[in-house]
Amino acid sequence: MSEPVQSPDMVADNYRLLDHTADMGIEARAASLDALFVCAARGLREILFGRPCPVEAREQLKVELQAADREELLVAWLGEILFLVEQRGFCPAVFRVEELADHRLKASLLGEYQHRGLRP
Repeated sequence: MSEPVQSPDMVADNYRLLDHTADMGIEARAASLDALFVCAARGLREILFGRPCPVEAREQLKVELQAADREELLVAWLGEILFLVEQRGFCPAVFRVEELADHRLKASLLGEYQHRGLRP
């Protein structure tokens, strides 16, 4: 496993958004699997909020996920971010991958709640 991606400055925005008539997509590239997960998360954030990120890294949420393989883990990661945005009103500013294995992810999202009433 590579060194955890701890800072937004450590990962270049190496993704592009793919337009589709019915949906949007993200194509991400990175030197490590940790950085790939961060780049994909940034792409999702741009789809949801645009650029630049509209919030500060004031609050931290921990995420722990398991899946059958890396591909499903990436889908679960993006799904969890989407859930936190849509259901909890959390806007992530920074993504930190703390531990990443073939079947498990531990990460933190730093950002702000957009609607205080949706906080857990």
